[in-house]
Amino acid sequence: MAYESDPIASKLGELVLSLSLHYDLDSFSDMNPAEQALAGTWELANEIYNGGFMQYFHNSSGRRAKPMVDVLRSVGARQAAEILESAIVLAGPGTPWGDELNYLAAIKLMPPDARHQLSGLERKLYDDIDNVHSLVFRYLSERDQIDAPEEFWKETK
Repeated sequence: MAYESDPIASKLGELVLSLSLHYDLDSFSDMNPAEQALAGTWELANEIYNGGFMQYFHNSSGRRAKPMVDVLRSVGARQAAEILESAIVLAGPGTPWGDELNYLAAIKLMPPDARHQLSGLERKLYDDIDNVHSLVFRYLSERDQIDAPEEFWKETK
């Protein structure tokens, strides 16, 4: 299913916006684990969907890439965690995290084979994103850390 038509992704995106978590991403490390899973996954999916890993690493979201690997593992999204971890290795090794300008330069200077690999990782993440959203939804529904209306927790088919 295409990301933009996935009903679970829509519900999670609406929840991120209603809780204004997208404004608090600079305080990601202060969020509880459920908020990190919700906001971090929303950010990862949107950045990758809109501009791929180049956009994800170039924007401030790149500062959260390493912690997102652990967040993805915590919700059971092992394949997505491995994909992100592989992308981190390809995208500017030795470039300090949070150094967006140097990341963009590092990605632009990547050998064609590495850029091709990064593009392949994006496609793998696209293919797994619906699964990631389902796992995040299940993870959130098992915790009492997100304030959402009771009807939110009824899974959409």
